[in-house]
Amino acid sequence: MTVTTPKTEPETTPAMQLVEVYSVTDANLAEIIKATLQRDGISCWIEGENQAGLAGVLKITLLARAKDADRARRIIESFDH
Repeated sequence: MTVTTPKTEPETTPAMQLVEVYSVTDANLAEIIKATLQRDGISCWIEGENQAGLAGVLKITLLARAKDADRARRIIESFDH
C-alpha cells in the first residue's frame, strides 16, 4: 500500500504578499518606475499593462511585496517629484 500526501501550496507570509504601490495610465512610465525599483533591489510587477489599445485611459498598477511597499513608495515619490 502506498500512502501519498497531498501537495499543498507554500504559505505566503503577509510580508511576501503583493500590494499596490502606485498606479498610472502610461505604460511607458510604469516600465520606467518598475526599472527604478528593480535597480534599488525591489521586485516589482505590473498589472494591466496589456491594455495597450486603451493607453492613457485604464489604470496600470505597480505591485511590490508588502515588506518593500513603504520603501517603494518613497522611491516613487522622490522619482515622481
